[in-house]
Amino acid sequence: MTKILFNITHGFQARMLLRSEIADTLLAEGVELVVVSPNADEEYFQEEFNHPQISLEKMPSRFSRVEARLVNLRQYFLMNPSLGATLNHKNESFRRHSPGMYWFARTVNSVLGRVGPLRRAYLRMENRLFPGAEFDSLLDRHKPDLVTTGTPGYNRDDIHCLRAARRGGISTATVMLSWDNLTSKGYMGVTPDHLLVWSDLMADEAVEYHDFPRSKIRWTGAAQFDCYFGVRDRLDRRSWRRQHGLAEDVPLLVYGTINPAILPHEIEIVRQIVAAARSGKFRRRPHIWIRLHPQVMKGAYSQSIEPYRALAGEGVTVEEPQVQSTSLAWDLPKQDAAHLAELLAAADVVSTPSSTLVIDAAAAGAPIVNVLFDGCQVEAALSVRRFEKYTHYAKILATGGIARAYDIDEYVRQVDEYVDDPQRDDEGRQRLIEQQLGCLDGAAGRRTAQALMDLAARGELSATSMDRSRNHG
Repeated sequence: MTKILFNITHGFQARMLLRSEIADTLLAEGVELVVVSPNADEEYFQEEFNHPQISLEKMPSRFSRVEARLVNLRQYFLMNPSLGATLNHKNESFRRHSPGMYWFARTVNSVLGRVGPLRRAYLRMENRLFPGAEFDSLLDRHKPDLVTTGTPGYNRDDIHCLRAARRGGISTATVMLSWDNLTSKGYMGVTPDHLLVWSDLMADEAVEYHDFPRSKIRWTGAAQFDCYFGVRDRLDRRSWRRQHGLAEDVPLLVYGTINPAILPHEIEIVRQIVAAARSGKFRRRPHIWIRLHPQVMKGAYSQSIEPYRALAGEGVTVEEPQVQSTSLAWDLPKQDAAHLAELLAAADVVSTPSSTLVIDAAAAGAPIVNVLFDGCQVEAALSVRRFEKYTHYAKILATGGIARAYDIDEYVRQVDEYVDDPQRDDEGRQRLIEQQLGCLDGAAGRRTAQALMDLAARGELSATSMDRSRNHG
């Protein structure tokens, strides 16, 4: 029996790998899955994945403060400074908060960021110092044919798992988790043997920014977007609105928040939008549905929830996604993906400052207005305007599928125009889907599963990979 190990480091990986057609297809084909997760002992997780072909294993995390610091600095040390505007903007924040470390990192980057052999030597050193030995016994016990992660070494547990697999001669594959990881997370901590990507754009980024061999990249699409295929045609929008207590003739405006660590003053933006609605600025007063980011539901950022709750009431719904786990960050139930797809398909307009939600909205057929005003006075380095210069976001804005609003009056006008003409910019939204996903056909999960089965069956470590294995100890 083919055996594939999934290393699950947070809830977004669980959604992509376990709660999509990827896992369903693999199980239907008789593949045995080993799921390594920090919440393998939580009751809800055990009940959900109670299956004769699934083995749950507790994540054997082990890393020091020294390593944590090095992992955080790697993005500044290794990324070519001429590439990746996102990291250049992050560098400015780094300079303000840690000027001494900024200049040290910049000096190191001036060498490592431009000289490939030295960059690879740095990674070999890091791999020897932190080899991920805590995964050795787990891998030896299960002997998987393929180890699969959601990042190519951006998460420390993914780094250790990939390093341990390489030392054990086990083939590895990364199913890319997100659209921005290759441009915003720095250089890969480990180069997996194979990379499964959403699009040609993502493949080009892997080659250009990370020196990844193009021959080891395979396009599969993004399984987490399969639920959007045909959703707008299937959904009875009137029934959905009645079910959720919304009037049929009232425009539905969905606003998705982002992590407050990235935009701490976002509540001021939302307050301005709600005030505009309640004061009658829109031609047709919308119902505003605020969906809070899952990252705020538990932990350090949960204190940011209360100001949003205070906005709920007449014409405003505040949705708090159901985060299930105490140890697997941001883990949402499987049905949340279908709910979000229906919510966006029912929407007349979707808004966010900067989020993967714009891809979700385009896939659901909803017009999108990008919020690019702050709602209050902030320094330029913290302004929402910085997002439109980020590498991944500049590319998506160039498709023409997203309207931009630089103040509240422009925002009201853009929403009004989309309510009157929802087909406006539809061609741009299709270009957005093609750019980011290649296509939307509902089959990305099955393609990904087939690719993983092929790689597991071949069990191949290329000669280049074996050389890397020896070099990395």
